[in-house]
Order: sequence, then C-alpha cells, then structure tokens
Amino acid sequence: MESKKDIRKRVLTKRSNIEEKEWEEKSRRIYEKVVTHPFFLNAEEIYCYVDYKREVSTQKILETAWKLKKKAAVPKITGEDMEFFYIHNFAGLESGYCQILEPTSKELAQGKNVLVVMPGAVFDRNRNRIGYGKGFYDRYLEKHPSYHTMALAFELQMIDSIPADVHDIRPEVIITEEDLYV
Repeated sequence: MESKKDIRKRVLTKRSNIEEKEWEEKSRRIYEKVVTHPFFLNAEEIYCYVDYKREVSTQKILETAWKLKKKAAVPKITGEDMEFFYIHNFAGLESGYCQILEPTSKELAQGKNVLVVMPGAVFDRNRNRIGYGKGFYDRYLEKHPSYHTMALAFELQMIDSIPADVHDIRPEVIITEEDLYV
C-alpha cells in the first residue's frame, strides 16, 4: 500500500497542473454548493482557510460570509498550533507560515455556532483526509468538537481509500465540483 506521503505527493502534483480557467470554474461550482449548504447557511461564524497553491478558492466564500453578516476567521500558525482570528476584509491578511496568507488580527475567534471550512491534499469516499502532514486541523478540531466541518477538494483529489490514523478527524462533508460526500 502506498504511504500517505507518496499519495499526497502524487495527488498534489495533479492538482498543481490544473489550468487557471479550469481551477476557476471548478472552484466556482464548489463555492455554489458551499454557500447553499445548511452548515454554511445556519452558521453564525465561518472559519475558513485562505487558498494556496491551487487549493479550492475560498475568496468568494469569505465575501459571502461578510455579505450575510456572518463573522469570518482564518487560520494562523504559531509553532505547532493553529488558531483562527477574525478578519473583516482581505486587507487584514499578510504572508505567514509557508508564505500562506494569515490574519494580522489579534482577535481570537471563539464562536459557538461555527462552520470550519478546511483544505486537504487527498480524501477518500469515507471522508478520510490526508492533510499536509503537520496535523494542525486534527489538533484544532479535537479542541472544538461541537464545530461543524466541511472540506473542499477537486474531484481529482478523491481516491478510493487512504490509510487513516486514530487521531485523524474526518470532515462531516466533503464538497467537490462533482459531488457531496457525507
């Protein structure tokens, strides 16, 4: 069986080769499913990653959250930990961990009715997830078990089966441009 590291490398190479127009179109289709999903509609706060290196685009998701008067927060990495901090516009971001845009805000997000929108490298149809190897989302979500979770991926990131560890947290739903995995 292929290791998580090998699976991650193989799938991320495929994702990095997506053409710009295809990336935009697939991201748009995923966005439409996200903002009409009950988890998004019913949440008071949206904690969402900022896309990086051909991840599913999240800009419109954050803009829609603001338009609907929802609080929006994005992650910041400090050492081995990840926390979410509120942002009110994209000017509140700066280059951070691995050159990923992070919040400049010091306003720690600690909501009650929260949807966490998470990235990942690879997923399977049982909602197992391979992230980027540092466990940030697993550790964060372990501390916040009441938060709803949604992962975004392109269909090319979905495979039949991946090795899962006990500490791996599966998102409640995975949204791709083709399907919803629940």
